[in-house]
Amino acid sequence: MKTVIQLAALAVSAVTLFYLIKYVRATQVIAKSAIDQVEGMSKPCLILWGELRDGNDAILNMDGAVGNIIAAADHGSYVVKNIGSGVALNVQYRFTRPDDDPVHPREMRYIPTLEATGRAALVETIGGYNAEHEVTFEYESIGRRKYRTTIQLNHRVITSFGFKEIKL
Repeated sequence: MKTVIQLAALAVSAVTLFYLIKYVRATQVIAKSAIDQVEGMSKPCLILWGELRDGNDAILNMDGAVGNIIAAADHGSYVVKNIGSGVALNVQYRFTRPDDDPVHPREMRYIPTLEATGRAALVETIGGYNAEHEVTFEYESIGRRKYRTTIQLNHRVITSFGFKEIKL
């Protein structure tokens, strides 16, 4: 009789443990969903500040550049803009050209913060990048998720835009 009671207690404990593990996993899924929702409401997204290109230039694809948005300048410098809903932290960026040495890439530059809807002039001048080039921004959200924006340009015309979360 004592053995039967012990086996029954073991079975009850095993079933309880099974459902407890199931509950913990479900709670983890709910917690991750809540974090994703909060992150979605405060996610930064960096772009180069742009303006509409002259219609004739866009139609004629002047300089071989296809696109209708050109990178705008502030006193001759490129400008980064945060179009996201959250602050961008620890912003690092780099401009590259197709002929740059891949073994010795250009150094990353740094901006500590860029608030939502904020702009900042960069040290790179428009005149320094007249042909095809690319700018890459890497930054964090307030939730410490990391993001990368990659923008390709040809004679200031924005020809490609990419945004993704960097998984660690």
